[in-house]
Amino acid sequence: MRGRWSKDLNRLRKLPDKEREIAFHAFISKECGQALTVRDARSRLFIITCGALEGRPSLIAVDDAQAILMSLADLQAVLLDISLARFLEGLHRLPKRRVINR
Repeated sequence: MRGRWSKDLNRLRKLPDKEREIAFHAFISKECGQALTVRDARSRLFIITCGALEGRPSLIAVDDAQAILMSLADLQAVLLDISLARFLEGLHRLPKRRVINR
């Protein structure tokens, strides 16, 4: 998955904030397909787990939110990608506010 997603994720990072969120949701929907209900996911657990291990993540709708089921190896590849580490290093921390007691 890392090779498949790298170019798309790099393209998404360069978009303005408002466009990034919309593009990310479209990207995930394209990759995962339609979100399954919890009942459907429970009945297809073995199938969607095998799919996740093969690099096909699944979306599961839980109440008003969505969860994604993907393999640990794919998650590791995305999170530990060197470009993500460089991106995080480039973020600046805000200085702590100094509080003066009265």
